[in-house]
Amino acid sequence: VAGQMRGVGIVFSRFLEVDITTGVLIGMAIVLFYAVIGGMKGITYTQVAQYCVLIFAFMVPAVFISIQMTGHAIPQLGFGGQVNDGSGVYLLDKLDGLSTQLGFAAYTEGSKSLVDIFAITLALMAGTAGLPHVIVRFFTVKRVRDARKSAGIALLLIVILYSTAPAVAVFARTNMIETVSNEPYSEMPEWFSKWELTGLLTFTDKNHDGIIQYVQDETQNELVIDRDIMVLANPEIAQLPNWLIALVAAGALAAALSTAAGLLMVISASVSHDLIKKIINPNITEKGELMAARLSATAAVAVAGYFGINPPGFVAAVVALAFGLAAASFFPAIILGIFHKRMNKEGAIAGMVVGMVTMIFYILKFKFGVFDGGKEAVGALKDSWWFGISPEGFGSIAMLINFVVSLVVMRFTPPPPKDVQELVENIRIPGGEKDIPAPQVH
Repeated sequence: VAGQMRGVGIVFSRFLEVDITTGVLIGMAIVLFYAVIGGMKGITYTQVAQYCVLIFAFMVPAVFISIQMTGHAIPQLGFGGQVNDGSGVYLLDKLDGLSTQLGFAAYTEGSKSLVDIFAITLALMAGTAGLPHVIVRFFTVKRVRDARKSAGIALLLIVILYSTAPAVAVFARTNMIETVSNEPYSEMPEWFSKWELTGLLTFTDKNHDGIIQYVQDETQNELVIDRDIMVLANPEIAQLPNWLIALVAAGALAAALSTAAGLLMVISASVSHDLIKKIINPNITEKGELMAARLSATAAVAVAGYFGINPPGFVAAVVALAFGLAAASFFPAIILGIFHKRMNKEGAIAGMVVGMVTMIFYILKFKFGVFDGGKEAVGALKDSWWFGISPEGFGSIAMLINFVVSLVVMRFTPPPPKDVQELVENIRIPGGEKDIPAPQVH
């Protein structure tokens, strides 16, 4: 939720021309109202509409910029295509050249090892399958067949969005460097001053020559750009029409609001129903349960708002940590629960606890420096990463630990009831799916 709060705050801070803190606070109020008023099905239906908005808002500018820079209408082709200036230079080669001229590493070299990239990718994939706010969406359909069909369609739509993201990043980076590097500050376009108001883009004229020095050397660099603004600022940098800029803002809000609302719904339902009603107070009234849900949602928004204002990293990194936690905790339980009918609750719970605790410990140590003197020490801890894997990718290792613990504990504890094992068998049979109704959530 913290990543979504940050995203909403950036949109509001830019277009309401307020600082990022005020933007996040406005976003907190809207998201809380949005989640408390809507129910599970209500949020599901609005998320369908919001996806249509966000995919349109993300793809249309990407297509325009791809045509503008490479002549390709498909951004994925523009990503690997030649620059549309007759030079015959490929876009990625041009960006590599611009980056090295400024002292940065070549863009295509990357800054992470192959092992770390593999671990991050695995954590993202496994985490996607284990995200609670995604899983509960399947409870809103009537049959298992519908759930499977919707999963396939969702994956196709996700591919469209995610495969375009690298192209958008290259377009934005290239345009940014060409627009601001070694250019007079007085001649910067209007978008530059607008983003300065948010505090997410700052220029400090260290040598007082009025020229923007954007270089890798921190002692000479005069421009600091928050990475979270790049997608939103991209249409402005490319000088696209105002209606496209507004469209991107609408898409960013739709994406953040829909995701945040889904997450808050899961949090509030877990606390009020699964924790309070089932364990702490089984006799709680519906009114009391509703109040508990709203209070837990409010608390979640408050915590997320704090991390939105004081983020542990840029939005993509924060989201990657969330995916890593999902991979380390839920994914093994889901896989073993479906494909190993001997798996019992003792094994699943033990694995989830160990996996989640391991992941949280790793995040606290290497992302926040909790055990080593605070965030100032984080940079020096990179050489101490276990197996050379960053916190964003460590969910893969914690996931493997979860699998091992679950299987070991399962061997030394009683098997699940016979009817549960038969249910697992039925779930795995595609031919029998038409006879298996899915649980309903209202």
